[in-house]
Amino acid sequence: MMMLGLQFIRRHARLIFILTFAVVSFALLTQRPPKPSALSFEHADKVAHFTVFFVLTLTMHLAFRPRVWTGLLLMLGYGVLVEVIQHQVPGRGAELLDVVADMAGATMFYAFWWVSKRLGFFSR
Repeated sequence: MMMLGLQFIRRHARLIFILTFAVVSFALLTQRPPKPSALSFEHADKVAHFTVFFVLTLTMHLAFRPRVWTGLLLMLGYGVLVEVIQHQVPGRGAELLDVVADMAGATMFYAFWWVSKRLGFFSR
């Protein structure tokens, strides 16, 4: 059963990435960010940025398998672009710490991926 799920993900990785990218872009660029009650602690938005970019980097890696530095540069470019656009959106603002959280999430994905490869869980 687990193998069937992995095969599905590998076969549809680009579609999964595109859908993830679209949902993330919509969420990050709408006028009012969603305010889930579960995320009502200080710096919750940074945790959200970290998590979103971890998942976005995961789906990008599965879809395109870029080199680590290429993947990180793409995520950095996207994170900076999002903040520049957010600065123009009413009710939103640009924050450098959001980009830091974005890159922490992307970097953490690649750290987990590297460790997983070394332990033999995944092959490139």
